[in-house]
Amino acid sequence: MLVYLPDLSPNDNATQSDLKFYQDRIRSKDLKDTMLVKVLKASNEKHSAMFPVAVSVLREVPFFTEVFSQDNEVLKRIAMLAGSDNKAYIRYRNYKPGEVIVQQGDIENTVYWLLNGAARIRSGNRTLTHIKPITCFGELTVLDSQERTATVEAYEASYAEVLEIDWSITKQGHELEDRFLELLLKSTTDKMKNNYIVSNKMWKGARDLYASCKNRVQELEAENEELKLMNIKLKKQLGL
Repeated sequence: MLVYLPDLSPNDNATQSDLKFYQDRIRSKDLKDTMLVKVLKASNEKHSAMFPVAVSVLREVPFFTEVFSQDNEVLKRIAMLAGSDNKAYIRYRNYKPGEVIVQQGDIENTVYWLLNGAARIRSGNRTLTHIKPITCFGELTVLDSQERTATVEAYEASYAEVLEIDWSITKQGHELEDRFLELLLKSTTDKMKNNYIVSNKMWKGARDLYASCKNRVQELEAENEELKLMNIKLKKQLGL
């Protein structure tokens, strides 16, 4: 990771303090990265995935390399994480159109990212919303430890490419748990932010429409006043 530090003079006390702050941050990150690699090595030696997900797939997940690492070797070790049955904690799946990804009422421990394709969320036969790439879903159920509140299925004529993360992966150590929680927090925040932007655009459109209507009303009122004056003048001319 490249870190750009300010150009400091020896007598610049304020910026010397800033330099120490940056140096402390770098040391802290280096220490955390060292601990992460140590945890990954220990976990890989204990259990390794028979069919690990490709590193290129992990790179498609927003914030993944930001939270963990840009280093391919580190990402490979994360992909190799597995349970006692050597089943990978992180899996890539292709769902056929209409195939259920999440079933309403199920109790399970998986967070999902739609990488490509289309998916919809429904309750019974009623569509609640659609999921667009690249978006996480299923995170609230995992955090609240409750049953799935809706069904998610691949939608329309295309396959849905999905990355699944078994949340048991966070039990491999505090360093992994902290980072996966950070990943989930960033992804959820980003999803809420995007939804807010859409709502903000809709709100702006509504305000523009209201302003346009208000201007037209003012124009009609002005025209009406002109007609009243013309009517008064006409009455005076006619002696009415």
